[in-house]
Amino acid sequence: MRTLITNLKGQCLFNASMKTQAEGVIILSGKHRRRTELDKFIKGGEIKIETEDPVEICKEISEVINAAKKHGEIFVAYGGDDLGSLLNFVANKEGINAIFSCHNEKVLRIPLLKLDVSKTRQKILEVLANEDLSAAEIGKSVNISRAMVYKHLAGLIDRGLVKKSRLFEKYAITQAGMIVII
Repeated sequence: MRTLITNLKGQCLFNASMKTQAEGVIILSGKHRRRTELDKFIKGGEIKIETEDPVEICKEISEVINAAKKHGEIFVAYGGDDLGSLLNFVANKEGINAIFSCHNEKVLRIPLLKLDVSKTRQKILEVLANEDLSAAEIGKSVNISRAMVYKHLAGLIDRGLVKKSRLFEKYAITQAGMIVII
């Protein structure tokens, strides 16, 4: 089964469903989404995302994508509302079949991007999600040398996934880092 997961509405939603030839459509909507006349012709369900916390939104989107993956191909089409950029990010992270965007009511296929976070950096992020740690504590938790810890931390800091506390020489995960480990 081909499933389209989207936050689009109206003509863009209709065009995306035609382009992907989706057999089912899951519409993700925030608190303030208004239905349009074309929406009633689309076969599928709507999932309301009530939270405004970006990390929680990404978790919910991830759950929807992974549940739908069990039934076949997954396509994501997003627009520029409050869910659009997060939907695009999670779609790339979860490795779906194709991503589309809508510009001037034309549906464009967007190339898939690689997040490219190594397993070691992923472990560091997961450890920091529980508590702020020093480089030595991170090394013990992840079982790597302190030199390697600093190398990985520098890369994570450059990407905005980790921040360093000036006061206590501890490292903390950022909101962007929390989204990566969902």
